[in-house]
Amino acid sequence: MSYSKGKRLSAASTAPSGDSDVVSNEVSEEEFEAGCEVQPAGDVTVYNAYNMGPAFGKKFPLPNIRIMVSKLMKEKLANKSYSQPDALKWARDLADEVNMRMRGKNSCPRYKHVVNVMLYQQTGAGCFYAARAIWDHLADDYMSCTFDGGSFVCIVTVFGCYQY
Repeated sequence: MSYSKGKRLSAASTAPSGDSDVVSNEVSEEEFEAGCEVQPAGDVTVYNAYNMGPAFGKKFPLPNIRIMVSKLMKEKLANKSYSQPDALKWARDLADEVNMRMRGKNSCPRYKHVVNVMLYQQTGAGCFYAARAIWDHLADDYMSCTFDGGSFVCIVTVFGCYQY
């Protein structure tokens, strides 16, 4: 606290050095009269600004994704026969292409997606494929497509998880 010319300055006040006028933030008695207080608006409704889940109609678009993945599998894997070095490249290319298309037209706000591609040779041996997750059944979902190429089978699974 500093004093200048007999007036008290508050901590928020500033006074330049010298004989210039003193600036003060003191409040006059007129501002404390009854009825001068600002009243809150009575006709305003306040809503929550956070989302507890996806908006109506904004869930993970499974039908669009299923069509996109099945078309892509037919384009990339039609008329091919299984060979191990090629199968590795096909699986990576297919996963990358699905991932890129998911970022484009099929993207959903606040959703993260996981693309899983499994390609194996069809020799008569059995294959078990399972996935487990802890998620919200109202917001999260997944889609799976299977392509039978004669000498191989390809399974593409896309998981969509909502970020709260």
